[in-house]
Amino acid sequence: MTGLLGPGFVTATGAQRLPDLVRYLQAIVWRLDKLTRDPDRDAGWMHRIDAVTRAYQQLRDDRGDVPQVEQIRWMIEELRVSYFAQQLRTPYPISDQRIYQAIAAAAS
Repeated sequence: MTGLLGPGFVTATGAQRLPDLVRYLQAIVWRLDKLTRDPDRDAGWMHRIDAVTRAYQQLRDDRGDVPQVEQIRWMIEELRVSYFAQQLRTPYPISDQRIYQAIAAAAS
């Protein structure tokens, strides 16, 4: 959540993404509500998100904040919605495999 909110988050998010930000925050609430039902599943999903986030951060270290790399950041947020709050839906199909493909394309 610290990546979503903080000083200057509205400007950093951009007006076009503010509706998505609301959905991401709703997804956090859904996740917290379901956490106690299946903590092992939650931990498995977090492990997968952590792995793609590390790959994204490495790409960002290598390439900087170019638009193609920035898009991957939002793909990771959509992956969180996909895992933790499916009811909120994502605007496009998303998976960790798709994110790894986007990382590979941005790295080349």
